Amino acid sequence: MASRQKETAPEEGPKHPHYVKKALRRLECGTLLVRQISDTEEGAKGEGFVYFTHPDGRAFPTVSGAYCVSKGLVAPAGDGLFEGLSQTFRLP
Repeated sequence: MASRQKETAPEEGPKHPHYVKKALRRLECGTLLVRQISDTEEGAKGEGFVYFTHPDGRAFPTVSGAYCVSKGLVAPAGDGLFEGLSQTFRLP
């Protein structure tokens, strides 16, 4: 008797919130993610940072920006004033 292998769905990548996926789509054309230190209420949501994109200067959702950086979804450009504290990020 021929054994049948169980068909499985192709493996998907890691699960990320839908709002993060939507925000990441803005970076697909090479746009940079920039973070700026902020002591505002909005900055508190982003672990002390607010985020925007370059070159268009549009605000990037703070929680999404913090998530992308902390989970390694964006790669640091290494351009910070202090070691290990990059100001810009791009998709790897």
